[in-house]
Parts: sequence; structure tokens; C-alpha cells
Amino acid sequence: MAIENIQQAIKMIRTSLVDVYPTGEVEGFIRLIFEELCGYNTAQLLLNRDAVLTAEVATRIENIVERLLRNEPIQYILGSAYFGDLRMAVGEGVLIPRPETAEIVQRIVGMHGDVKGRVVDFCTGSGCIAISLAKAWKEARVEGWDVSTEALTYARRNGVNHDVSVEWYECDLLQYVPQDEPRYDVMVSNPPYIMEREQADMDNNVLRYEPHLALFVADNDPLLFYRTIADIATKELLPGGVLYFEINRLMGDACSKMLREKGFVQVEVYRDYLDADRMIRCVKA
Repeated sequence: MAIENIQQAIKMIRTSLVDVYPTGEVEGFIRLIFEELCGYNTAQLLLNRDAVLTAEVATRIENIVERLLRNEPIQYILGSAYFGDLRMAVGEGVLIPRPETAEIVQRIVGMHGDVKGRVVDFCTGSGCIAISLAKAWKEARVEGWDVSTEALTYARRNGVNHDVSVEWYECDLLQYVPQDEPRYDVMVSNPPYIMEREQADMDNNVLRYEPHLALFVADNDPLLFYRTIADIATKELLPGGVLYFEINRLMGDACSKMLREKGFVQVEVYRDYLDADRMIRCVKA
């Protein structure tokens, strides 16, 4: 049956996806699809259920459903993801921003006044953290580092889209030699932290499509990136400067111990909205 109006399209989406995704997730897809294709918010969608769709829009909806049936993330299909109130361009090759990361950024901003010094976001990906901090701290000099050329392409695009000044650097942290030059007031990172053994519990849409480079760390060294960044911080973070990590919920105690052993003080673990260990904050003595 040809799709002629929004009501028919919604019925088709629900019928096609009911056996693949939970009901709540399907309803979320519907909202995102019609926001993207028609510019409708939830209320407008309800008011325009009988609106006639062009053949082009109907075809695009069918294509989106086909891709969802292959477990492709809706964010990659539509080319964007929300990070708090900010819309970020994303696609294959860059990690999709998560709500728990947005929560961390809100917490970080709330812990500081108007930061005016230098700030760096390691493993920046789409640039969502760096851009959010640049918008909050307008006089700060914010940098975003990543090893992936592809990810930095999205980060630069998002920086332009949100009209912020962020300096982007392509850098492999595991090969970087820290400079003995304290210069940063704040360091932040959401590095790869999912252990390889955890893949068995992950959704196919993540495993098939999102960049493993940004997700996974070897089982035998789960603190690899935290330790590497902490070593950089011992050299390049100013005394009294603050280091923030998003962490694997299983690594709160181990990461805290490592940071204390490296001389950091005021080491604190914070839990996220799902009540899981998610952020560590520490200070350079």
C-alpha cells in the first residue's frame, strides 16, 4: 500500500518495526523522522496526522525504515544526534553522543564559574563536549583532540554550526609525549573504555556501525587511556587544575586508585541518572 499521509506512514513504521525494537524506541523514531522530514514537533505531528506526504518524503520514510531494519542507528540515518539541547552532525566513523555524557558536561559546567583559561577535551569525537564547554565558557581557549581524521571532520563541522571557536588537533594520545609545561586549567575526556569482553551484552546497532576505535579497550588493560591522559595531566595541567573522566561503570574504584597513586587529590566518583559510576573528578596538587 502506498503511503499517502502521515497517519499511514506512522502505521507503516510501527508495523514494520514492532518485532525489532521496543515500542518506546519506535515512537522515538517516529518523532525524529517527522521532525527531520517535515519539521514537526510532537504537538504538530498530532495536529497534522492527515497531512498529505509528497512522493519524495514517502520514499525517504520507506528507505529509513529499511535501514532501521538492518539495525543502522537512527542518528546515522538522519545525520544528526542531540547532545542536550545541541544538535550534532554525526555519521559512520564518529561516536554517537550519549545522554550520560551530556549529563557529565552539565555537571562540569555547574562545578565551575566562568573559566577563562585553557581547556582540552581528549578523544573529542563529534566535538560535543568541547563545543558545549566553549559555549558555556565563552572566554576560555578550548581544544579538541582525536586520533580519527573522520571524527574531526564532524567536530569541525559542528564547531562551525554552533559558531564556537575550538582548536581541533589530530593526535594519537598513545604516541604523544607530554610537554613539561603546565598550561591547562581543565582537562576532560570520554575515552574508549568498554572492555572487549563486554561486547556480548551490546546491541547490534552499536557493534555493527559505531567506530570500535572510539569504544573498546583491551580486557587486559582497561585503564590504558585513563592512565595515559593522567600522565599528560601530571605534566600539562596547572597546579589546582581539574581533570574529568567519563568512566566505565565497572572501573570507578580502579581508576580512582590509579589517580591517587599518580598524586592527584580530591578524587571523587559521581553516579549518573542510571545510578551507575560514570564520572571521576580529581585535582592536580
